[in-house]
Amino acid sequence: MSAMSQNDQSRKFAGKGATTANESLEKGKAAVEQSAQAVEKSYSVAVENIRALNVKMIEMARANAEAAFDFALQIATAPSPSNIGGLWTTHAQKQFEMLSEQTKELTALGQKMAGESAEPITRSVTQAFKKAS
Repeated sequence: MSAMSQNDQSRKFAGKGATTANESLEKGKAAVEQSAQAVEKSYSVAVENIRALNVKMIEMARANAEAAFDFALQIATAPSPSNIGGLWTTHAQKQFEMLSEQTKELTALGQKMAGESAEPITRSVTQAFKKAS
């Protein structure tokens, strides 16, 4: 084999190596950009979910405060002390039901938040691995 053909083969080999390295670099760059976009989207979703949670907590606090004031008004206007026991029992039942419903709502909201916050990042990582392989 002549020196020229070995030189040509070395150049071709180096050229292929450089091309492969550039392709890998581009894939890596695209994966990083995609991950950054997923994190940004995840952050936006998290901020919106926190806002929704705050609104829900305020609504629940208002409902509980209104129930307490309604109960106080009922006791203050009870026709006789014997009626207070029945009012107390009714109020306790309503509060228990309200607390149970509020717990269900918060649990559902928490599950929704966890799923929505993790989903963009999970999808991005999965896609990045698929592209890299």
